[in-house]
Amino acid sequence: MGYLWLKRDSWRSIMLATKHSKQTVTDFMVYFKELVGDAMDMVDMVIGGEGIEVQIDETKMGRRKYNRGHRVEGVWVLGGVEKTAERKVFAVPVSDRSERTLIPIIRKHVAKGSIIVTDCWKAYSSLGIGSYYGHQTVNHSKTFKDPVTGAETNTIEGNWAAIKYGIPKRNRTEKLVEPYLWEFMWRRKNNAALWDAFIYALSDVNYE
Repeated sequence: MGYLWLKRDSWRSIMLATKHSKQTVTDFMVYFKELVGDAMDMVDMVIGGEGIEVQIDETKMGRRKYNRGHRVEGVWVLGGVEKTAERKVFAVPVSDRSERTLIPIIRKHVAKGSIIVTDCWKAYSSLGIGSYYGHQTVNHSKTFKDPVTGAETNTIEGNWAAIKYGIPKRNRTEKLVEPYLWEFMWRRKNNAALWDAFIYALSDVNYE
């Protein structure tokens, strides 16, 4: 089941392949998600470094709508991705998009000396203060790429599409979205050796 889950097979495919019940398969899929999330340390969520470009953006997971009597509020997520071959990433649910909320999270997850690229959202205006970061912006109301600096946020926006693809719409809420974000970060970190990383996570579990 773990191998098929790593391949992103659906619960139906795993059920057919393993002959286990739907309940067993879905329970294990939840367990695997929690397992790899627990395998992540804070150091795994710090990206960037001296001279490394990090693109930062926020996105809304879920939309406010009515569906069979259920109202889905959705949640804002702040994320960043290195523009490197590894494309290290962090993604964190946030209560709002204010400067007071976003800047401490960025400073927690982006190493000092990074070159941060954002859109012109006002909450990012203090990022470069004190030379903590280099800060470039792109005005999306005018262009997708700054004609002078070449700054753009295409990489992080592509990551949002990949993250949302793996999260069922019904789970794009504040209470349910975080395990999916942890799983995405774990998969990105261990992309070159997913199975080995999965076995290592299993071996680190204390079953007492």
